[in-house]
Amino acid sequence: MIHPQHDTDTWRILLFASKGTELLALKRPLGFGLPVLQIPRQERIAESLNAEARRVWNLETVCVAPLLDPQRTSDDIRYHVMEVLRPEELRRIAPQAMDLSTLRADAFADERDYRAIRRAMKLDASETSDDHSGPFSDFGRFEEIADWVEAQLAHFGRKWDGEFRQLHVSAFFSLIRFRTKGDAVWFKATGEPNQLELAITERLSALFPQYVPAVLAVRRDWNAWLANEVMGRPLDANRDLDAWCRAAESLAELQIASIDHVPALLGSGARDSRTTHLASQVGPFFAEMEKLMETQTKLAPPKLAARELRSTSLRVLDALSQMEADAIPDALNHFDMNPGNIVVCTDDCKFLDWAEAAVGNPFFSFEFLRQHFVRAFADEPEAEFTLRNSYLNPWRRLLRESTIKRALACLPLVGPFAFAAVTLPGNASQQETECAGLLRSLARRMHRAGQTLRAA
Repeated sequence: MIHPQHDTDTWRILLFASKGTELLALKRPLGFGLPVLQIPRQERIAESLNAEARRVWNLETVCVAPLLDPQRTSDDIRYHVMEVLRPEELRRIAPQAMDLSTLRADAFADERDYRAIRRAMKLDASETSDDHSGPFSDFGRFEEIADWVEAQLAHFGRKWDGEFRQLHVSAFFSLIRFRTKGDAVWFKATGEPNQLELAITERLSALFPQYVPAVLAVRRDWNAWLANEVMGRPLDANRDLDAWCRAAESLAELQIASIDHVPALLGSGARDSRTTHLASQVGPFFAEMEKLMETQTKLAPPKLAARELRSTSLRVLDALSQMEADAIPDALNHFDMNPGNIVVCTDDCKFLDWAEAAVGNPFFSFEFLRQHFVRAFADEPEAEFTLRNSYLNPWRRLLRESTIKRALACLPLVGPFAFAAVTLPGNASQQETECAGLLRSLARRMHRAGQTLRAA
């Protein structure tokens, strides 16, 4: 399918074969150049590039990693390193070979291609970077991953059938679906800032197998694990109210089951979103927000004044104090509670991707789920009451209705603060533009919620 130019991203491809000793370069009137692939914007890069390589060149490929250029500007074309699974196939489309390491910069139509090739082939030691020294930065790594997956599957009497989907890749991250004769399995590896996701996932899988996919094997030198695919439909592909209510009820049941395991979850790397910890972050956070508001260059939406931020910070502190006084038990939270991370089937519900696991007031996670629900069911406002009851009914066995009511009233104010304070960097001087904009947006949301809470 051809997409309009503005709906695509352009990548120059360093397509290697034979573990990095062969590379596809095109001879053009003005000199050598790298091939180009265009893929739909805002879709998974690795999967889309592999699909486009198959369509354009009839080649089976895997992505190795995006090539980061310290000299890159926002106008530069991006580079991605890819590898041909069957080396002989590259010679089918490029039968003539030459030693690229002997070529000079003036042999290329664009000198940036020359620099990219030398970085990818590690010909310039001065340009090597830690960004390219992770466990998946070398050629041939997919073959090693596949061999390891096959060896683990053999312990369970299962076999990979050769089909795979590569969804995410970098020097430190990898996400690949391997299809088997039975159910599929997922290989996942993470680096910073999600280095602790493996330990958290192992712990949750062991404690709560009813709600978290089973971990089949672990490869610690890659910080990687193999897990069974969850059968069912993710909520982002499901507009069935019953499915959403089943997810809300399952979330509550999981959280209640987690109450007795809070120390173990914190020890595994879950973030601290307990009210006492959050209260200690209010002052530093809003001080940084004052700096971020001052750096805003756009006229709309308007900046929040320092006095507005300070009044909001006091309301957040009051709400946290109320939550602390109500003694709602700390429990497991998922601070990336989006519908794509929830899979529902007939009998159960499982929650995926626990990099943003936290421990604190359990209603934070429900607030995130509720926000997604409101957008998905915008034309059915009365359905929110049904979702809310599905989540709250299990909690009513432990908490008084008055306690629940007070907590729900505080969530629109405290929920965004908990998310920002726990998952986002707090130093304004380190903020990237996109993150700074998100933080300003959250601050405005908190300000509006604080005004509503005060008026109630």
